[in-house]
Amino acid sequence: MLAKYILNTLEKPATCEVIFEQLQQDVQSEVMQVIRRWRFHDAVILQCTEEIELSIPNNDSQCPERWIIWQVIDSAGRSVFPQRKEFFSLCQQAFWLKMQMEKTLKD
Repeated sequence: MLAKYILNTLEKPATCEVIFEQLQQDVQSEVMQVIRRWRFHDAVILQCTEEIELSIPNNDSQCPERWIIWQVIDSAGRSVFPQRKEFFSLCQQAFWLKMQMEKTLKD
């Protein structure tokens, strides 16, 4: 389950290691791109690409737009689904993760 791997990168960094990190910002751009890649103990490799707006309008301050793309780079032969998930804010990501974990507890 992709949600489990995402949560581990956010909450349990001891279960994985950052193997790549790149921050990019165009001089004229108001967007910063951050790419991170993790390797887990089971050899799964997960990548997160974020596009973060540097100038946030006041009306969006509670949950500003932030493009987040999680993608399985190497499943190491494991069944990790979905292979890719996109969010438009941290709030949307948090809600999806919460729903996925609740679903897992019910199964």
